[in-house]
Amino acid sequence: MLLEFANSLNIKSRIASFIAGHPISTLPLERRLKTTAADFHPPGYYTIVEIVYKFLSPTEVNTRLISIIFYLLTLVMVYKLAAYVRGRTFGALSTLVVALNPTFFTYAFEARNYTMFTFAAVGSVFFLVELSKKFNLVRATTFVLFTTLGIYTHYYMFFIIVAQGLYLILFDRKIFLKMMGLYIICGVLYLPWFKSLLGQLTSVNQSYWIGAVDWRRTHYEAFLRIMGGENKNVVFNFLPLRDLLFTFSCVMLGIGVIQHALRHKFERPYLLIWLWAIIPFILATLPGLQVAGIKFPFRSIFFWRYLIGSSIPLSMVIVHSAQKFPRLIMGLIIFFILTLSIWIDVINFSRSPYTFREEYQGQVLPKLDSGDDIVTVLPSFAEVLYYRNRNKLSNDLIILDEGLVQFSGKSLLDAYVENGTVKIGSSHDNNFELRRDDGEIITLVNK
Repeated sequence: MLLEFANSLNIKSRIASFIAGHPISTLPLERRLKTTAADFHPPGYYTIVEIVYKFLSPTEVNTRLISIIFYLLTLVMVYKLAAYVRGRTFGALSTLVVALNPTFFTYAFEARNYTMFTFAAVGSVFFLVELSKKFNLVRATTFVLFTTLGIYTHYYMFFIIVAQGLYLILFDRKIFLKMMGLYIICGVLYLPWFKSLLGQLTSVNQSYWIGAVDWRRTHYEAFLRIMGGENKNVVFNFLPLRDLLFTFSCVMLGIGVIQHALRHKFERPYLLIWLWAIIPFILATLPGLQVAGIKFPFRSIFFWRYLIGSSIPLSMVIVHSAQKFPRLIMGLIIFFILTLSIWIDVINFSRSPYTFREEYQGQVLPKLDSGDDIVTVLPSFAEVLYYRNRNKLSNDLIILDEGLVQFSGKSLLDAYVENGTVKIGSSHDNNFELRRDDGEIITLVNK
């Protein structure tokens, strides 16, 4: 059923989400590592996808299935962590709120590394809590596995590790030295990729598609999307569902802080959860930041989707705040949050946008001659390439040299240019030119 649902989704297409038969994952190992190293991602997710392709065909459904599985595994880990912190009721409610979170639910069906990264992060935090309770070899080994999986999946995992270290220093020093030993083991396991990481940091310092942090809106918009979803979802011409869910979530988070402040006591797991939610926001801001004439090295790569894992601890804090109220009020709070989340999820998945799939079917295939070239630009080329192959077309694909440095997908493009799949060139009369306007609207520019 989940497979049928994933296959029938009509979410607004994204570059990575529609590259079924994930391009990087289908490259030979050496080429895949070089391609990944030239972009800004570690190779963990692509390696998992490549392993799956050894047993299943590289179809859109099978590619999305990986994210769905890690989504479900994340929910299992959320329940285990939350149930350990405050019991089964808290575990069940937290799992429900996380499962229906508009952003986390949406990306559970896209061919990206976010659910895999979140699964690793939750597992790492859970076994940190377990090690605090009782330090043994099995838990230590499992912690190392989850943490290493995290840093090989997404670089923001390092920010979560810093949050863990801060928690240990401030509130759980009895296992600090033992945990440092485990972090060192994770570092040793990461050494094969360390040189590539340094190269990527240098690369994005020169030019990258993510813009600089805007203190007036970057953090606010990230938090808005993480808690309320990507789309505004205004219904009845006056009711903004995303803003409503976001505002209510902020109120509950504030109430939670006030509740603990009035008691003059913050529970240790509660503090760990808050550090997990907040520290990545802060650390992601520091590269390139100027304070009192001092500039931090590198440049910011703050992009809100990279913080999608923060939806887990934030959801747990909201449920924790709700449980402080009488049972009836708590039930109404949770019901309101879940109702808004479901409403937003239904609207998101009921959209039928005009994508390159429809553009090919309606505008290209009926008019395409064998001698025509298909022309596009970054960052549209991956989708254009996918649907060219899906329609079994043999026409050359030409990538115009517009914004090659600034846009994402440059390393992937280089790989396909090298193996002759696409070419970089200029437009001419005998072509179909396809591109995305402002990242949203699909247009056939000309033939």
